[in-house]
Amino acid sequence: MRLMLKLTTPSPYVPLSDLNQKWAGLLEQLGLRTPPIQWVRLPPQVSAAPALPLAATYAELEAVSAAGCQAVAAPGVVTLTAHLLGTFRVTVNDLPVCWSRSRCQALFKYLLTHRERPTPRDVLMDIFWPEAEPESARNCLNVAMSHLRKALRSATDEPLVIYEGGAYGLNPDLYLWLDVDEFERRVREGKHLEAAGCVETAVAEYEAALNLYQGDFLAEDPYEGWPVLTRERMRADYMEILDRLSEIYFKREQYTACVALCQRLLAYDNCREDAHGRLMRCYSRQSQYPMALRQYQTCVEALKTELDVTPAPATTHLVERIRRRECV
Repeated sequence: MRLMLKLTTPSPYVPLSDLNQKWAGLLEQLGLRTPPIQWVRLPPQVSAAPALPLAATYAELEAVSAAGCQAVAAPGVVTLTAHLLGTFRVTVNDLPVCWSRSRCQALFKYLLTHRERPTPRDVLMDIFWPEAEPESARNCLNVAMSHLRKALRSATDEPLVIYEGGAYGLNPDLYLWLDVDEFERRVREGKHLEAAGCVETAVAEYEAALNLYQGDFLAEDPYEGWPVLTRERMRADYMEILDRLSEIYFKREQYTACVALCQRLLAYDNCREDAHGRLMRCYSRQSQYPMALRQYQTCVEALKTELDVTPAPATTHLVERIRRRECV
């Protein structure tokens, strides 16, 4: 993959090999994580790599990032953008890919998800045609790959899927942007910033992550087995960010925003007693006491139906305080 670091001012390109390791580490922290990064773009005042400003702290790194840096494809490189959260969408150089067969789309989803290394042909045969005889599975794979390449050629003549050494993989010269990568980067940076006390910046990262999460990972494939672990891991990250951000909103007395996030959290897990309690507090602080009491009843019913348990003493104590119109 060939990338460059594009700054807001015109500047020359230099090979990454000319840069020292600390600057390469800075690029990685900025989110350019898919090696090998072969090009960067330098500010006009910089004539040699050793003169580059080196970010020694996270605050300095954030300042560099805020100065207009972004990952873009180097000139002439094919750009592939893929959305795997919610509705599956792929564009190549801003042209949408039109899928003729569901199986070829499924194969491409797998190659995107396992983009770190090529996938052996036999592995694909076992995953997608587990009941077929080897020869039949091989023929099915060949047909599906033919349809896949035809679909991709509707957007570009460049070969995007490579077969080499008995394995299929993505063309390493692609500039690849995936919403799952960006989501995970935002989550990671938000946690780092929050731990460092940079709450305002952390909120921006969390909000960006939530905007990227348009649905579960490969939500259109609920009966496929191979996406399950990734789906559960990303859903857990999503719910954690909903929880963290709603708590921040509550402390800031942004109750309407807090309510919206708690409702999204409960849509995924209606037994989250902490989210029910936070909603009750929000309604109470907005003097919407009937809604707070109704939320308690919703909590009771969910816990009884799903887990056959009653609310914790802390939740019962909370509703009693709300009934007495105490500040909670």
